[in-house]
Amino acid sequence: MSMRPLDRMQSNRSWFNIMVKAFRLSLVVGLACVSCRGQRSRDCEVFVTSVNGVLAEIDRHVTQVDGGELTNVSDMRKLASLYQTLADKINHMSLSTPELVRESQAYLVMVKTAANAANHVADALAAEDLEKALAAQNQFTTVVAEEDKVVQRINGFCAAH
Repeated sequence: MSMRPLDRMQSNRSWFNIMVKAFRLSLVVGLACVSCRGQRSRDCEVFVTSVNGVLAEIDRHVTQVDGGELTNVSDMRKLASLYQTLADKINHMSLSTPELVRESQAYLVMVKTAANAANHVADALAAEDLEKALAAQNQFTTVVAEEDKVVQRINGFCAAH
């Protein structure tokens, strides 16, 4: 099975669409050969498959909203719910490779922060509080800025033979 490395997708749309796209993973790891699959390869495959399934749902949600603009409370709550689903999947993975466990936990922290930020944006939109919405945006931006480092480490670990 061949998978792509993690990478960030970017868009020139709204600030939140940019961040959601940036947060989306396209995991693909070259797993050496079927007969050579060890625990590392199985753990990487479990992680990649589980994460990409939910990320595809997140992407569908974002792209089906008019122009990718998530500007209402219900869209933001749905986005937060999807990120929470991703967090739950990561949290319940039975990975045994210590390095991937560590990196998946780092990714889990980012996903939980994204879910919280989306909820904070929804709360601020409901209260019509632009200042709070911008603060939540800044929180999300900070998370996305750290994503590349975790993605590179996961790619390096999972691509190693």
